[in-house]
Amino acid sequence: MALTQTLAQLRTNVRRMADVAGTTALQRHPDTDLNDYVNRGIAALRRELDVAIPDQRFLSSTTTSTVAGTSTYALPAGFNFLVSVDLEAHGTKLWLVPYEMHERPTLTSPDTAYAGTPAHYRLRGSNIEVLPTPQGVFTLTLWYVADPSTLSLDADTFDTITRLDDFVIAYASKLVAMKDKNWDLVGACDGLMDRMREDVQFIARGRDRNAPSRIVDEALADRYGRVRRW
Repeated sequence: MALTQTLAQLRTNVRRMADVAGTTALQRHPDTDLNDYVNRGIAALRRELDVAIPDQRFLSSTTTSTVAGTSTYALPAGFNFLVSVDLEAHGTKLWLVPYEMHERPTLTSPDTAYAGTPAHYRLRGSNIEVLPTPQGVFTLTLWYVADPSTLSLDADTFDTITRLDDFVIAYASKLVAMKDKNWDLVGACDGLMDRMREDVQFIARGRDRNAPSRIVDEALADRYGRVRRW
């Protein structure tokens, strides 16, 4: 069973750590403020976890069908950062690699002979562009890490990942302490988060202990270690 905490439990623990449970403190630090601090703490923990192998814990995917003559497609809602892109066309799959802006003229030149199958991409604001421009209906799959969900209801739950909620509580309590100018508590919260960062990084990197990462053979058909199928 997952070690989860509700928003209400997290808020109670913040009040306990920051010692702001009295009537006056409730007026100075209402639940809405603490809910915001907790969500900020969850986002801060996610940033720490995302430093090391984020695709093993928070990976999401979405598929899009290309349209002939269209190169730009919207990214999914809540998109944070990209992990990988692949394209299924002509009965096989190709891993797309990013292009540099100085390569774009060649990839979009009208006198360039190509089969109309994208091999490159680039993120452009809230969209992804694939080039060369597809000239058929292909399946584009994006593997990405999404933003963390915001806890808004007291019953909303947060997976503590082996009780890493202490980091969230310390982060939120620090914001309470800064508002109260309680610099001793600010220092204590900073110290707790610093001590926890090693554990956070270890947990982030150690989820898959089945086998070490493998070296890609770069002596294949291209510099990315791939064999082209078309």
